[in-house]
Amino acid sequence: MNKTAFREFAATMEDIAHDIVRACRRGARTIAAMPWPAMLACCIALAFVISILPLALFLFVLFMGLKVVIGAFAVDHRRTQREPYGKQ
Repeated sequence: MNKTAFREFAATMEDIAHDIVRACRRGARTIAAMPWPAMLACCIALAFVISILPLALFLFVLFMGLKVVIGAFAVDHRRTQREPYGKQ
């Protein structure tokens, strides 16, 4: 990686870092201005998003993968059970 490309990469990473810090500060100001019931609702929603939603997505992907694998075995089993078209 040459120096020009590294400088561009470093500038991009610095911009991303500034954007993240700006978003965190804005979020902190928003939370500080919230009344307690709204903050409680926000915390419950955030806990749902952080913990339950990824678990649900993981289980969905896991069971869909199992369904595909079991389906592949079932199709293969049916193919081997079927007689060729010419024989009767």
